[in-house]
Amino acid sequence: MHSQLNTFLHLLCVVLLSLMGHTSIAQKTAKTSPAFKKFTKECVGDKAFSFFVMGDFGKNGEGSQQKVADAMKKCAEMIKPKFVVTTGDNFYCCGVASKDDPQWMNSFENVYKGDALQIDWFGVLGNHDYMGSVQAEIDYSKKSRKWVMPSRYYTSEQKIDGVQKARFVFTDTNPFVKAYRNQNGKFSDVDVQDTVREIQWMDSVLAASSKDSWKFVFGHHPLYASKKGRDVPELQRNYKPLFEKYGVQVYFSGHVHNLEHLKPAGSSVDYFISGAGAEVSDPGEPNVNSLFVKGAPGFLVASIKGPALHVFLVDSDLNILYDYVITHSK
Repeated sequence: MHSQLNTFLHLLCVVLLSLMGHTSIAQKTAKTSPAFKKFTKECVGDKAFSFFVMGDFGKNGEGSQQKVADAMKKCAEMIKPKFVVTTGDNFYCCGVASKDDPQWMNSFENVYKGDALQIDWFGVLGNHDYMGSVQAEIDYSKKSRKWVMPSRYYTSEQKIDGVQKARFVFTDTNPFVKAYRNQNGKFSDVDVQDTVREIQWMDSVLAASSKDSWKFVFGHHPLYASKKGRDVPELQRNYKPLFEKYGVQVYFSGHVHNLEHLKPAGSSVDYFISGAGAEVSDPGEPNVNSLFVKGAPGFLVASIKGPALHVFLVDSDLNILYDYVITHSK
């Protein structure tokens, strides 16, 4: 009788998950809450330090871009995030030509409207941005109230509360990807970028950060991804040793047009992909590193309160597809 009851309960769970559409999720999701709960202010509570992460988005409001933007606006009105971080491919198909390019209005200013989104947007560069003028995206920082990109890679330290600080490191992953080099100028000036210098800079920034602070690194390309062939070995070789040496808690990326969470066995770093700001792609099957993967338009909400970082992957209808808590071990 007991065995029959267990079998019935197992089948019931399978049916319920199927009805919820909770697919393409690896089996290592013990820290998650039930999926498809609507995001509300109560998800982060009062006095939380929150920010959004979103990438692969600049399409003149087409595809799912405007719907994701509207969801971000509603979410921002609820929780008042401190800033937004882009994970690159800010403008399709081919970057921008200048700081006065019409895409600044059509793909950015006129899409992400509402007072709650008139905050700092820390941008990183994607491969499509390298098809245009990288310097134009840097120069727009001087023209725009909200666009922040002082250089190809840069850093910012933020006060979380009266005690905690967080170090945000914004990197340029494109020069590390060998496939972009020797392409007869297809990717702008990627060939002349000094990857050794960037790694030395990242090392110095992380070394100077307090051991007790949160450390978050952002880049366009993922170190790990669920779909076969999307991992970037060049970044695993160059970035991963620094992450582990200096206790980086999270690496955020885009490039893959999905919402994902990965954590290789034995890793101290959580890897999140938020690259579904305008379109989605086939997520493939979860691999051994996958904790969650879903091809759905949306964005990531990160919220720090006390010793915990709460990460939500939210779709364009403000459903919480996945959430995960990382505790800061000092």
